[in-house]
Amino acid sequence: MTLTIVTGADASFARTLAQFLMSVRRRRLHHGARIAVYDLGLGEAWRAKIAARFPFAEILPFSFADKPAHVAIGAGAFAWKPLVIADAAARFGGRLFWFDSATLFHGDLSEPLSVLEETGVYTLEGQSNLAQRCRSEVRDYLKADPDDLHRKIRIGGVLGFDLDAPAARDLLAEWARLALDPDAFRPAAPDHNADQAVLTILLFRFEREGRLRLNAGDIDISSARPVRWMSSRNKVAAHRPLWMDPLVRAGYLAYKTLDRLTLRWQDFYRRRVLGLHRWPKEHFQTFVMRAGDAAPTPIPAPALSYYADPFLWCHEGRLWLFVEEFEYPEQLGRLVAMELDDDLRPGPVRPVLPLREHASYPYLFEHDGRLCMLPEACALGALDLYVCERFPDRWRRVRRLLEDVDAVDSVLFEQGGWWWLLTNAKPLGAEGGRSLALYRMRDPESGALEPHPVNAQGVFADRDHGYGRGAGSLFLDRDGPLRVLQKNDDFYGQAVEVRRIVALSEADYRDEGVDPRHPLAALAAHVSPHHISLHGDAVAFDLRDRLGFVSGLPWIGRRLNAIAPAAKRFLAGGAGIETAVAQTVNRLVALVRPADGRPPSSDRPGGE
Repeated sequence: MTLTIVTGADASFARTLAQFLMSVRRRRLHHGARIAVYDLGLGEAWRAKIAARFPFAEILPFSFADKPAHVAIGAGAFAWKPLVIADAAARFGGRLFWFDSATLFHGDLSEPLSVLEETGVYTLEGQSNLAQRCRSEVRDYLKADPDDLHRKIRIGGVLGFDLDAPAARDLLAEWARLALDPDAFRPAAPDHNADQAVLTILLFRFEREGRLRLNAGDIDISSARPVRWMSSRNKVAAHRPLWMDPLVRAGYLAYKTLDRLTLRWQDFYRRRVLGLHRWPKEHFQTFVMRAGDAAPTPIPAPALSYYADPFLWCHEGRLWLFVEEFEYPEQLGRLVAMELDDDLRPGPVRPVLPLREHASYPYLFEHDGRLCMLPEACALGALDLYVCERFPDRWRRVRRLLEDVDAVDSVLFEQGGWWWLLTNAKPLGAEGGRSLALYRMRDPESGALEPHPVNAQGVFADRDHGYGRGAGSLFLDRDGPLRVLQKNDDFYGQAVEVRRIVALSEADYRDEGVDPRHPLAALAAHVSPHHISLHGDAVAFDLRDRLGFVSGLPWIGRRLNAIAPAAKRFLAGGAGIETAVAQTVNRLVALVRPADGRPPSSDRPGGE
């Protein structure tokens, strides 16, 4: 089967093209492959130099005259690239690799060729995700699957196609067709590169349809462990003479080696050093109890981890606990679920969302008979809605509710014929604290979001330590909805406050503190939690039990720990505290239920 290596350049990349072809010759790649160079505006002088110095390279014309204006190189949409590759595919067939002219080869092509033989298409991953490198207008126009937004972008500078594979031919044909569409190929921007954005959407679509399988491997851009057989982005200034090629390559080699080492150190420092530095001064303990239990049951976390943000859900008569598991060695939270037996002992831990980024606060609710989740993943700069496809561990992102936003601890509930999104947020990258943010929509999976006037008031924006963030379920009693928010005057996880929503309309939102005798407020006073949730006859809460480096010391650390006094009394098993908590939970379960979208009759275990 024939092998063709394709690249292209205009006059501004002519010197870089010469470096590429010297690399081809140095690795003797032209002995086993056709080398095709597309003239994208080289000019007569450079075209003659390339032809004379590299006679093994076949220089091919490419006309912009019969193409739409956005295909021109100066338009910045890179629409010419899929058209060039499609032209080469039509000319040569067989196996074809495209490499940007700034590529250098450090070995032969045996590695990518072996992958291409298995997959039919060869691509490499970048470090940013699709949402970070593809504008929302393009994603909407191409109907990108929301479940792909967190996946790594696929790079357009290194591509392989086995043109005997139908999926590869179809993929390339669709990419080239869209290259003629200015609505699909829009000019490049810091958050958008059209050729690879459109290619990535198509690759994910073909993979989802079962037509191809994407290979692993990172491009050497911000990657600590990229593929080693090639190097990208080795651009050479036009005035550099060819005899300087060894010096130029040595400079890039030194820079990229140092870059990889720096990235590895930064990764080690961010995860291991900072994560373990956090261990002695921050820890949360999660408890669960049912109405009628004598005392709460602690849920033990693995070593060098803690559980926080507990939410409960009853599925097929069995009680499940969803929590954030924060792992100190990784400096990262992930969402997990575990079944609780009749004695509230946890079963095997099941990972819930396969995100690379930190995730927490797995808020659960039901919509149209489907279990939904609204987790916190502010590291993505977005707020996403997921639907459960297989309980408890398979979830599918169905909608991006908010984008370019730092939003935390969100709840979504139905009231008065509307679905209300209540969160704490600020624009991504903005200075200052997050503030109360409220939106409404007719349908959580498809309805248009309407921002509420209260968003402009900046409620809680001037408070520290996460004051005002959500702190668990949104609750309902006979007098209406209740929210629990964090009341952190001195440190994060200090306490919570229960407030009743007394006005909720298109133009008005108001809440006020509840009577301290209300069971939710009483529970908060007894244990000083960071979070409270309720489902059926079971209640879960967590509290911070470690604050400051000394708190990690055995024996003396707990006494010197500066956590909230109520939390300290509860953890120490103060006289009468367990009885008071048990009585409060009994009252809470009898009077309050979560606003989780389920009919009241199905809130109790066994009610499904």
